[in-house]
Amino acid sequence: MSEPAPKRARYGSEANYRYSEHQHLHELAEWVVQSGGHISDTLEFYKDEENGFSAKIRSDKNEVAENAGEALTLVTCPTSLIFSLANPTPSFPASFFEAPSLSTHAKACFHLCQHLLLKEQSQFWPYIRLLPETFDTPLYFDDDEMERLAGTNLGAGDVVSRKQLWTEEWESGCQLLNDGDVENSQEYTWDLYLRAATIYTSRSFPSKLVGVAGSAPADKNASNPDDTSFPVLIPLVDILNHKPNTKIIWEPTPTLFSLKIPETLPAGSQVFNNYGPKGNEELLMGYGFVIPDNPTDSLAMKFTISPRGQAAEIWEQRKLKQTWKEVFHLKKSTDIDQDPKGPHSLENDWPDALVDLFRILVANESEIDDLENGDPNATPISIRNELAVALGLKAAINQKLAAIRKYDLSLASPAASYREKLADTYRKGQEEIIVSKIKKLESFLECYARDRILGLSQYLNDNSDLTQKLDQNPIPVEEIEGEDGPFYEEIISKEELVFIIAILREFLTPEGVNGPSGPATFWRTFAQALHDTPGMSFDDFAKLNDVMEDESEGIYAAIADYCSYVETEHTPGFIGQEVNSLHVSWAWGIVRAKIIALGEDTFLTL
Repeated sequence: MSEPAPKRARYGSEANYRYSEHQHLHELAEWVVQSGGHISDTLEFYKDEENGFSAKIRSDKNEVAENAGEALTLVTCPTSLIFSLANPTPSFPASFFEAPSLSTHAKACFHLCQHLLLKEQSQFWPYIRLLPETFDTPLYFDDDEMERLAGTNLGAGDVVSRKQLWTEEWESGCQLLNDGDVENSQEYTWDLYLRAATIYTSRSFPSKLVGVAGSAPADKNASNPDDTSFPVLIPLVDILNHKPNTKIIWEPTPTLFSLKIPETLPAGSQVFNNYGPKGNEELLMGYGFVIPDNPTDSLAMKFTISPRGQAAEIWEQRKLKQTWKEVFHLKKSTDIDQDPKGPHSLENDWPDALVDLFRILVANESEIDDLENGDPNATPISIRNELAVALGLKAAINQKLAAIRKYDLSLASPAASYREKLADTYRKGQEEIIVSKIKKLESFLECYARDRILGLSQYLNDNSDLTQKLDQNPIPVEEIEGEDGPFYEEIISKEELVFIIAILREFLTPEGVNGPSGPATFWRTFAQALHDTPGMSFDDFAKLNDVMEDESEGIYAAIADYCSYVETEHTPGFIGQEVNSLHVSWAWGIVRAKIIALGEDTFLTL
């Protein structure tokens, strides 16, 4: 069913009601309607200290919709009133808009500056005069207010970077105005440019989404040359404030842009727009407000490390580079008991590309080989690798938490101004996201594959005789020549030695003899893997290494002698047979590929 033509209201002394008690706001509404726009008779515009300019359902309408069963058209603005670069009048010299050195954003800001300076002479004056002169975005913060952002992304450089970018745009534009002999070029001050730029960040719509015809001057410096969208300002429509998850319909046509609501609202309730799923960082930076307990809040995490060498080739093979970004927006993690998929998949909580990149970055030599020769889409690579990824993510996110807590002035001095309250709410939300991520990772590390990892402390506790032998017999050392003569260094860590003995004991224990004590599930599964995995079983390994030509053979032999000494002199049958260097090199390779430190303990993984 087509929508009936918008009703035209009568004005002057015959108007049956005012759109607003605020005179300029009422005149703006009249200007829109007289130009072919429409305002629902359920709507009232107002201004107060808490909301600024806003709209609400009139108190006498009591939830009555204009068209029963259809979406209610709140506001319609004719495209002739939409302010944008599509029709920049009055105009600067042609050379200004054709200048390749000036971005589309800068051209739009100077265009708005021109109308702000024109005042009553601008055809957009009913709209222009209501645009704010100052904002609560961080570029308007003083030094004390900026201190409240220390340790966050905004305090760590994002605000400075935006100010630097806009300053460069302003300086370039002023130079073009001077070169073009624009008479009042000195009136285009930094404060005026900052005001225009913030008006666009806080209330503009992208031209593509609102159906504005035409195109802005070409921007050769755009990050995406194919993106021809540009910011537009829509009078009266932009008065509605933002509320996440609000049901709202944007309906553009070649001649009109309408805002509709698909459901009736209670009388007297504020009417909201929905700017999209924006976090408090974006809201504060662009709009100058934040939402406590924002359901769409996010943490921007920057990551610029990329794989190198063989790992870089694998990264290319996995074909995830097209989804890679240097900035990821992380959402607050769900509680473990609320996560239907459980904590066992990192992709449930982190961007796929970031997890996959970490898998490659933390892969050891054995895992790199598996990646190069295996299924490029297979994940995870191994349990060791997946645990290492979780540790890497935890270390990265912990750095952000430490920075925020280091500079948290709210703990020592309560916020004294509105802007300080904004900063504190923003940083509180950032910290909550980080803490939720850390808790989820800790649960992942605690719960993931419990029956597929073996802790060193647990194994030694279950095998006290081995613990005693390790204490009684020093780990093999080698003599190393130094500037001051020879010194001795352990040739293997205690953790690796224990797991080598554990593997050899499991593998070399004769049939019918009780194997090592400890978690039965782990050893049963691990032993099966040792025998069944190509290239890992000792028989296959021995065939490939009949003749060992490795400078480490002496180390392998020393460890083998140690294991055999423990076997023959202390507890015959503990390992099962005499160990040689081939046994050790095989077992040590397995340990190096599958060992990982978690906290104060070391684990062997499947």
